[in-house]
Amino acid sequence: MAQSSSHAPPLAYTEVAGQSLRRIESLSDGVFSIAMTLLVLNLRVPAAALVRTEADVGPALRALLPSIGGYVLGFLSLGIFWVCQSTQFTYLARSDRRLAWWHIAFLLVVGLLPFSTAFLTTHFPLRGAVLVYWANLLLLGGALLGSYRYAQRHGLLRPEHAAVGRALMRRLGLMQVQYAAAAGLCLLSVPAGAGLLLLVQLNYALGLVADRWLGD
Repeated sequence: MAQSSSHAPPLAYTEVAGQSLRRIESLSDGVFSIAMTLLVLNLRVPAAALVRTEADVGPALRALLPSIGGYVLGFLSLGIFWVCQSTQFTYLARSDRRLAWWHIAFLLVVGLLPFSTAFLTTHFPLRGAVLVYWANLLLLGGALLGSYRYAQRHGLLRPEHAAVGRALMRRLGLMQVQYAAAAGLCLLSVPAGAGLLLLVQLNYALGLVADRWLGD
């Protein structure tokens, strides 16, 4: 036995790297918390020169409404994808190097959401601004879906949770269909498309409509 173990081939780095789910979760929580904090930086306090009397307070706050709406939308989006990722971690048995990099790629796109949110609120109601935001959501869903499919194909999931896997895949797929519908509606009416996007996010966050076709 000692002789056979001493002649065992050495492990390659790629076989041992990225196996700590706890470390990936910790990194994810850190990136999400920073991205959520950065969203509030888009809310700029009105300059003192613009708010000199009580009558100026209302108009100054109304001017901030697009930025406040963007903050709420961005925070909801990040919260939804954080829940999706944490759900995936619950049913992972182990990790490997490639799965770790799938999640790092996902976090790369998470870090872009404060930018796409600021772009949306600054250039709304231009269609291009909404499409930039939708592209960010598309990449988020694609990266998370890709990470789950990779884990599924390489035996990294707990085998007893096949039904949960189907529910997660259905949720991610329906999210992307609904986001695409909102982006398509923007071609006809930008406010209507943005409103639909906000309603979709509110439904996923609050469960306003509990229906399988709405992903809840």
